[in-house]
Amino acid sequence: MLKVLLLLILVALIIQEVHGRRYKRQRRHHNRKKEVSSWRHSYRYRDSKTTRYGSYRQGRYNTRRRTQYGRYRQGRYTTPRKTQYGSYREGRQPTPVRETTTPVDRGQSIRLPLNLYPFLYDLELQPFMYETNASDFYFIGKVRIDMECKRSTNEIVLHSDKLIITSVRIQPMSPGQSEIIPTIEFDTVKQFLILKTTTQLVSGSKYSVFIEFRGPIISELGGLFQTTYQRGNDTIYVVQTQMAPYFARKVIPCFDEPAVKAKFRVTLIRKKHLISLSNSVKTRSLDLTNDWVADHYADTPLMSTYLLAFVVCDFKSRDVITSKNVLFRIWTRPAAFDQSGYVSDLGSKVLTFYEEYFKYPFMLPKQDVIGVPDFLGSMENWGLIIQREEAMSYIPQKTSEIFKEFVTNVLSHELSHVWFGNLVSPSWWDDLWLNEGFASYIAYVAMNSVVPSWLPLDDYVISDVQPALAFDGLISSHPLYVPVTSADGIDATFDVISYNKGGSIFRMLQFIVGDATFRKGIQRLIREKEYGVMGHDDFWEALRKQSIMDGNSYNRYNRYKNYKPLDVKGIMDTWTLQMNYPTVFMERKGYGMKLSQSRYLLDKTATDPGTYSSPFGYKWEIPFTFTTQTIKDFDQDKDDIIWMRKDGADVFLPRVKCGNGWFIGNIRQYGFYRVNYPEDNWVKLIDQLKTDHTVIHPVNRAQIINDAWSLAKSGDLSMKIALQTLEYLSMEDSNFPFDAAGKELTYVRNMLESTDIYADLSAFLSKTYSPPLMRLGYNNTGSGHLEKLLRSLVLREACRYGDQNCINFAINSFQNLMTSTGNTNPIDVELRSIVYNAAIQYGGQAEWDFAYKGYTTSNTGSERILFIYACTYTQNVTILNSFLQLILTDAVRKQDGENILRLVSRNPVGNPLVWNLLTTNWDVMITRFVTLNYLIPDVTAKFNTAADLQSIQDFKNSQPNLGASTAAFDRAIETTRANIKWMSSNFQIIKDWLQTLP
Repeated sequence: MLKVLLLLILVALIIQEVHGRRYKRQRRHHNRKKEVSSWRHSYRYRDSKTTRYGSYRQGRYNTRRRTQYGRYRQGRYTTPRKTQYGSYREGRQPTPVRETTTPVDRGQSIRLPLNLYPFLYDLELQPFMYETNASDFYFIGKVRIDMECKRSTNEIVLHSDKLIITSVRIQPMSPGQSEIIPTIEFDTVKQFLILKTTTQLVSGSKYSVFIEFRGPIISELGGLFQTTYQRGNDTIYVVQTQMAPYFARKVIPCFDEPAVKAKFRVTLIRKKHLISLSNSVKTRSLDLTNDWVADHYADTPLMSTYLLAFVVCDFKSRDVITSKNVLFRIWTRPAAFDQSGYVSDLGSKVLTFYEEYFKYPFMLPKQDVIGVPDFLGSMENWGLIIQREEAMSYIPQKTSEIFKEFVTNVLSHELSHVWFGNLVSPSWWDDLWLNEGFASYIAYVAMNSVVPSWLPLDDYVISDVQPALAFDGLISSHPLYVPVTSADGIDATFDVISYNKGGSIFRMLQFIVGDATFRKGIQRLIREKEYGVMGHDDFWEALRKQSIMDGNSYNRYNRYKNYKPLDVKGIMDTWTLQMNYPTVFMERKGYGMKLSQSRYLLDKTATDPGTYSSPFGYKWEIPFTFTTQTIKDFDQDKDDIIWMRKDGADVFLPRVKCGNGWFIGNIRQYGFYRVNYPEDNWVKLIDQLKTDHTVIHPVNRAQIINDAWSLAKSGDLSMKIALQTLEYLSMEDSNFPFDAAGKELTYVRNMLESTDIYADLSAFLSKTYSPPLMRLGYNNTGSGHLEKLLRSLVLREACRYGDQNCINFAINSFQNLMTSTGNTNPIDVELRSIVYNAAIQYGGQAEWDFAYKGYTTSNTGSERILFIYACTYTQNVTILNSFLQLILTDAVRKQDGENILRLVSRNPVGNPLVWNLLTTNWDVMITRFVTLNYLIPDVTAKFNTAADLQSIQDFKNSQPNLGASTAAFDRAIETTRANIKWMSSNFQIIKDWLQTLP
């Protein structure tokens, strides 16, 4: 018996050895050191932000379509093809793949089942971008996805969109197991690639899935796409990626959900005269045949698919080493290299600031930032930020301060995502606002460290808080947290609510808990969730724990209660799980104050569509602050908060030091709410502005204007009071109130510019802006950042409302530019946008042609933008019509096209032209311009008649393909109804007020 047992053991060992050798041979086969092998060296976000990144509709499979590579057949390429460096699979015949061609109906969910979970993508990709016709560009790739089975199953479900699958096989990672050839099915609606196996995949086991594929290099700004720039008469191509939010599946079969993190090992094959970039550092380059080079990149950290990135181009880099020993590189076109110095210096400082702020070192040895010719916004890919060239373009004496501020803000925003978005990511797109809202606010905190003289923390109120309040005052708004169940739902999350309101809520939370607790709470969250995912409750819990450690509690105004730590989740849920926000009404009661809250709505008669319900009955936990004419305290903190509770009960404050003077709530507008008062207090505030406006903080002066006008629009305050808040502006010396007034006056101009009282309104405003213009003058020599911005702002508004001195200055300056024979622009860089706009507005064809030529020939990104935007100011219908046709072609970059449409729509002559173009070419527009939900509010902003309203409703009802723009049209309908009501209620009041002016 013992001999038999020993014999059986010997046989088993022999069998195991045979299988082991077979497995090793298979591994050696896939790891062999041929130059074009992909299996050995591997390496592997995001807003705006709609999708700001690409078109979901363009991602459908074509079931039977002949292409330059062969035939599509449910996404599969059916004919093997030789490449320029050898056969696609290095001499191997493609493994037979069985497939079905019937789309699979898997219900309504767009989520993956995740029975298997990837931990490594070993990707090789080779773009073919060398044909004469860009429509023939394509790429080939192969990927090994190592994954672990979480639940036993007979199928692997992952994403693939518009990819031609040429070969698939599955290899169990345990020794001695046979290769599995799956059957392929496609769900073309959900963009699922389904690999069905007859052999069960066992929970706890690991598998390698080998997929070979190819696909087109597209012209849409999503997935792997190509853009161009001109070098003399030559067209130079750039291939780049935009994976967020769900376009990685256009480039590689993958588990394309933000929570599914893995490492990526990338090999990029390119021609020798080009360079490639990816998320991580390049470990080596191998020369192949026919001038091909294979660049191998180190493994990335665990990260989401939407952060995968690569670029193939001929750019140059400017390199610096940060104080923390990180290589920071800026990549630009060779001709734009001299424009990258500021960004290079700025980026290293901001990166170092974030390392200190988050108390967490940068995780990669390098950070690349590349400015490409055509891109929608910017994208925070880990280790390789990609953004449009103009967002990196700054040259002293050639670029304005407002553009410098824009460049600073964009890079600060994107770099913050390294920690908040990349290292810790949203578990699903319904918490996108955590990423984008936090980055939108913290960018200003970083700017305050780098350029504190700009007062960025005050500027944030005007730039982000007040626009968010305007947007969120509509019945068609939505909560910050909204369950997302469709691609259109994902697209719709990239909006003002996620970015501006999200950031405003974080700013308010920082005020509630204090700067130190806020910062330490974020550090705690990052440590607890590093390389993982989070939801909003995780954020609240981290701040709750930190608040307890720091001893934060409800303050002295809640003395009647026992000590109670801050209920961060209870507070923040009222701001994130219901839409809109409150108005606090503040009034005297004897020697004290009474506070009450109510829901703010622009139109209280608007019909609630019932899309969202409030779990709190539209009551909020409000951190209220105030000061009085007696106290004048505009430097308050968390200890000064008066809590108004979500039960909606009024709050009484006894013995307030106010006397008979004014009082004002929401100090520095830290809270996301409006404040209203009895009319006598409004009058006292206005009198204070007229007597000595400097007594009130500049942010609160801006808030007075913003709140008064918004409350007047909603019918909660007399329009006469709102108008009176403008009467002191001729004495104002701060940017912030002028900015706030400018936004409100844009609305008034939209409503009244076609009426008989617009001339009187313009005369009043021209008179208002004349004194500060006289004080500031036209010379920027020796001025600081804020003074330059103020001069530009005042000059722009003066020209807009017909100040003849300003108009003459602009026309003469532009004529000097047109006749100048040198290469130096004689117009002050801070005044160019005003001069260009006014010259085109009051000029003719010659001026317009000169500006358009400047757009096509200038090498400076900021200058190109100034010229092309000035072209939108012409009052000539023929020129505008021709211009609008141009933006539907490649003569104007797509990234510029939407902004051009937006600006032409603000032109009273151009507005009906844009509306006509939009409604008669919708299918073309929604394909070419992917963020139309941002454009629609601008196009319809001037609509204030019953005919206008009917026009929007008719189009919405007749158009089945609105996609993510549906909510934008709902908002347009609601806003137009409010505009009609505003005209009915306020036209005569404004007319009478204008007649009372001296």
